[in-house]
Amino acid sequence: MTSRRQRRDGWRTMAAGALLALAACTSPESDAFPEPPQPKITVTESPVSLTVALPGPGGEFARAERARAASFLDAYRDGGRGPLSVTITAPDARSAGRADAALRLLAIRRGVAEDAVAVRTVVAATGRPGIVLRYTDFVAVPPACNPEVALSRNPTAEVSPNLGCALERGIAAMVAHPADLRKPVPETPEDGARLGRVIDLYRQGKATQAEVNRNDDVKASTVTTSGANQ
Repeated sequence: MTSRRQRRDGWRTMAAGALLALAACTSPESDAFPEPPQPKITVTESPVSLTVALPGPGGEFARAERARAASFLDAYRDGGRGPLSVTITAPDARSAGRADAALRLLAIRRGVAEDAVAVRTVVAATGRPGIVLRYTDFVAVPPACNPEVALSRNPTAEVSPNLGCALERGIAAMVAHPADLRKPVPETPEDGARLGRVIDLYRQGKATQAEVNRNDDVKASTVTTSGANQ
């Protein structure tokens, strides 16, 4: 007659065998369903440059030159990565110093960090004077989806080479800063302060979204830190 202990040991042996059999049936095989490389966005670098005239004797840019430089600095602030390279060519050291000070002041007023500006000065009696600004922009190139792929017939159950292609093309068309697809921009003190403000408003039961005025212009909450220039 079988004892209770023998029956219990038998059940344990059967359960262990069933688990082993199940594991053997579900173990993945490396060559069962080969996966083709999936389409991905390609981020390419694109150098951008601008040349403006030197400021006048009073250290001020002409209105048109200031507007061009300000627009360029705004573009760098919003999407540039790496240093903003500046080459100043001037006939004498005094003119070069005025240009350096005027450019740095304009950059700070446009929200560009002071340590992001790398200035090189060339003093030459001959040659064309001016200020050349350069930085690296980034462009998101979408993948090419293959229209010849037939989704209705797939006897080997392989992953489609078009899988995710439409999504990648949509992201490439919408991404504001393609450089973020390579590496996210680091947080600044303003980011932390704004995050703390949103959490505080949430805990108080107040609205945390952006405000919309009568002209339907969106105005996000503004957070500044000591020493920041607006």
